[in-house]
Amino acid sequence: MKKIIVDKGEGIAEVIDRVLAEPDDEISLVIPKGSALGRSVSNFHLLKREADSAGRSVVVESVDETILAFAKESGIESSHPLWKGVRGTGGFSDIVPRGSEAGESSAAAREAERRPAERPAAGKRSRKMPAVEKEEADDDIDEEDDREREEETKEREEERFFGESVETASRLGSLRKRFFDGAPEIVDDNDDEEDGGRRSFGPVGWWVAGIIVVAGVALYVLTAFFNHATIAINFKQTPWSYQGTFTADKNAVGIDPSSNTIPAQVFTFPKNMTATFTGSSVQQVAQKARGTITIYNDYSAKPQVLIATTRFETPDGKIFRITNSVTVPGETMGANGQLAPSSITAPIVADQAGPAYNIGPVPKLTIPGFASDPAREAGFYGAITASTTGGFIGKTAVPTAADIAAAKASTTAQLQSVLANGFQGTYPNNFKILPGATNIQVGTLIVNTSTDANGNYTVFGNATLTAIGFDESALKNYLLTLAQSQEASSTFKSITLNYSSVSADFAKGTVSFGLAVQAELEPALSAANFVTEIEGMSVGDARSTISALPELSDGTISLWPSWLGSIPRDPSKISITVN
Repeated sequence: MKKIIVDKGEGIAEVIDRVLAEPDDEISLVIPKGSALGRSVSNFHLLKREADSAGRSVVVESVDETILAFAKESGIESSHPLWKGVRGTGGFSDIVPRGSEAGESSAAAREAERRPAERPAAGKRSRKMPAVEKEEADDDIDEEDDREREEETKEREEERFFGESVETASRLGSLRKRFFDGAPEIVDDNDDEEDGGRRSFGPVGWWVAGIIVVAGVALYVLTAFFNHATIAINFKQTPWSYQGTFTADKNAVGIDPSSNTIPAQVFTFPKNMTATFTGSSVQQVAQKARGTITIYNDYSAKPQVLIATTRFETPDGKIFRITNSVTVPGETMGANGQLAPSSITAPIVADQAGPAYNIGPVPKLTIPGFASDPAREAGFYGAITASTTGGFIGKTAVPTAADIAAAKASTTAQLQSVLANGFQGTYPNNFKILPGATNIQVGTLIVNTSTDANGNYTVFGNATLTAIGFDESALKNYLLTLAQSQEASSTFKSITLNYSSVSADFAKGTVSFGLAVQAELEPALSAANFVTEIEGMSVGDARSTISALPELSDGTISLWPSWLGSIPRDPSKISITVN
């Protein structure tokens, strides 16, 4: 019987031409699910009429219930095949034709069917067989030949589409015969003749029996406890593309499909730094030492204002002045119910130039302005915890105006670089910040022109980076809803987003951009749910279940041990990979 595989798009006229062009009189049409032939029963009426006119016998094989019903209604023999398909038509990559050997076998079978049956001689008979008896015997032989050919055809088809099953069954049968169909008979030569020739196991027999039992237990343990199934499912992929314009807005609370507006978030990152530079001009200078002082209020619960240039005196009479006005907080109530002194830190500068004021630490400095009020003078005091530095008289390198301008520009560039390079990784991974959606604002730049003994001076600067970002994973989910409106029950196998025309408004907290999407869609499948569906199924039923998945490309089922006939019932022993 000639097998013809019908393509989904072939019409009835093309199929009839292929049937009539075949030299074989018996033809099997394999019609896939969703074939154009399944649109009308009249296609099968026409096929039946033309085949009968040409003397062709046609049968139909299909997994499509509609096609099977149409064929049956038209008087065409139809059946649901044992297999669900082969590679490229929704089948399994581990269920494929064996190649030229199977083809040669099928060709030889067809040739054997076309030749008259040659029956082996049954030996000479003593008398001539009566005509009726001969006819009945011939009928029996013909039926036997038909059954043999049917069995051979079935075996060839099973070997073709389930190649591994025959070989596995053979191995398993041999294994069962070897270990379970009985042990060799061992005759005990020491048995008495009076036992009537009764046979019994000797030591060797018991060893053999023990080995068989151990092997059987081992096989049971392997099958029951170490069995597992690995299933790979490959779906066909459908290209999908999209182009549009979006706006990310910090005031949006959700995605607005009518305007393609998505929520945005504004990120801010401040940065302070002090950079050191060397002056280019050598001059005679008289520099005052500088540092910081901690001012304590152990006098009253009321705050005390100290104006700029307020003096603090060391025990050896050196005077330092605060450079800014400060308000010292009042005393605070301690845990023991007693008032505790409060404090504040302020910058100071020596009253005189020179290295003599490079001192510290100093535990207590008094305020000469409170000398007329001994209690207040005792309650307000300062402490230098780190040395004062910078006091100098002599020639040293000092910055010029050009040096200061260059130092400010360098400090600004350093702030921008540190913010730009250190910005990555400081916001959630699922957020996307596009190039052009960041802004750096440099704040105050303070130049301390006093140089140290090496002619170095400092520039203090601060800056803030502002960025507008959006949740890219939420955007992809929105794009998936757009794709599913065209391809239901699908998911992204891969997706590439290309952004363009980025424009940010940092005052409003918005960023607009163009978006071009290139993606591949595949059917959505929950591996966990599918495991629940197929656990405990026979291999054949599992194959059928997988073959029925929409848009299936191919798949494989691997079982261990190889003689398993069903999927394990334990979900933890089933591994599913969806590609």
